[in-house]
Formats: sequence, C-alpha cells, structure tokens
Amino acid sequence: MNSSGKITSLLNQQRLLQLYQFHPKLKNIWYLVAAATLSVANYPQEIPKVYHYAMQLTAKDADKYYVTLAHRTIELLNYYDPAQRRQAIEKEYEFPTEQQAMVTKKLREALLKTGPLAGLPRAINGLHALKEYTPSKLRSKSTQIDAWEAAVRDEIPCPDTLRKMVGNKKDQVNIVHRGLQQWNYIYNKVSNRVVNNLHSSYPDLWYYTLVHCYGPLFSYDKILSSPETSMVVIASLVPQDVNPQLKGHLRGALNVGCDYESVEAVRTLAILVSEWCGIKWTDGVVKLKPKKLLINTK
Repeated sequence: MNSSGKITSLLNQQRLLQLYQFHPKLKNIWYLVAAATLSVANYPQEIPKVYHYAMQLTAKDADKYYVTLAHRTIELLNYYDPAQRRQAIEKEYEFPTEQQAMVTKKLREALLKTGPLAGLPRAINGLHALKEYTPSKLRSKSTQIDAWEAAVRDEIPCPDTLRKMVGNKKDQVNIVHRGLQQWNYIYNKVSNRVVNNLHSSYPDLWYYTLVHCYGPLFSYDKILSSPETSMVVIASLVPQDVNPQLKGHLRGALNVGCDYESVEAVRTLAILVSEWCGIKWTDGVVKLKPKKLLINTK
C-alpha cells in the first residue's frame, strides 16, 4: 500500500516474465511458489495475474510466445469494470483445456495448504481472489449449504469436498496414519525429536498438527504430489521469518524426493517475491548446506 492509501500493484508484464523464467527446474511449479508466497505475504490481489499467466502458458508453442502471453495476461485483467472483466475471462476460456483445469486445481490446493502455515484468513482471501477470476467452467463444484439445517439434522455439512469424509473410527485412523507416514518421510532421522518437542510444548499442539494438518491436508496427494506440497510449504514459510521451521522443511523436501537445485530455486524465488511485497527478515533466510556437505552427512 502506498502513502495515499491505495493498494500498490506488484506484478507487471516484466515481473511475470521474471517469475516464469526464474529457473528451469521450476518450469511447472513457478506459479504455485509465487501464489503461495503472495498469499502468505498478504497480496491476494496479485494471485489472479499469476494464475492467468500460468493458464496462458498452457497454449501450444507457449515457449515461443511467452512474452506476448504475459502482455495478454495483463491486458485481460486490466478491465476496471468487474462485469467487463468477467465477460472477457469467459470469452477467453470458453473451451478450457485439461491442462488449464489442472493448473486451476493445483493452485486452489496450494493456497488451501498455506492455511495452517500462515493462518486461515490469508488462505481464505487468496482462494476468494482466485475464485473471482476463475472461468465459470473451471470453478469448483459447490452446492448451497444451510449451516443451520446441517447443524441440527442428519445432513452432510461438507457435501462437495474432494477429501474423504470421516465416516467411522477406521477412516480417522487411516487418515492419521497417512499423515504420520508423511511426517516421517519429511523429518526422517529427527522425526521423534520434533514430535516430542511439539508434544512437550502442549500435547494438543502435536494433536492438532497431526490430526488436522498432516493427516487430512499435507499428506493428501490426489492433486499435488508430495514434492509439490513440500515446495508450497517452503514458499509459505519464507516470508514469515521462521527459520527454525524453514530449515526443517528445506531438508524435508530433499527427503520426499525434491532435488537440491529445485529446493534452492524455490527458496530463492520465494525470497524475490517476498521482497517485492516489502518483507524484511530479522537475520536473513536460512538455506541448505552446500550440496557436498549434505552428501557427506547422509
């Protein structure tokens, strides 16, 4: 926000190009990293630009025309009148492709997974901003819910969730076990130490982390793979100045299958976007040890 109180626009054509070209390892995930960072840094209004540029880049021969597509993205979203903008979006994506549908699903899931990491309000704002700029044919299926009726009658309160509703104790146990397996993959040799650090701080902190975050959310891999989720987690932690947690997830990303160059590229891109958002850090941003040292300590 500038001195006049107006919200500053961060992303222009040049910055969209910078995001897309940042690192070849991030060619298929740059938009998830950028959007997660923007959401956590409280710039949800910039997410639609990232989204639509990623959508435009699904076109045939996009690598040849990525500069033109960045310009086209800015032009598409440049309507001040919401009705005109909506009309332009619907016309542009009258026949959305499977790739565009997948970009939309992945971005929604990435923003959802930022919720426990940076606070539900920012995830809500990010997902709402995305919805407002999503073509109608690619919006999530959502039936009308009467919260009052669902609270007193035998109705399903979350009828359209992609996740399996917990129907019995066995379902709950399976989801928790899945979350614990994911936790162990991430933290590996230090898993028990981190678990007991949370548990000794407050047993319900560990309960919440496992049962409500890792079980149903972070270990769910039907949309984002485990490595993709790890990248989103890193992007979400970078702007928050939480080096102890970031350090664990940088190493954890390697444990779930990300390569060193990709992890460092995600970290660096998240730093760049954070700096655009005006983020400052108390003592820099922690990074992985040099690759040779990591190999020697395995």
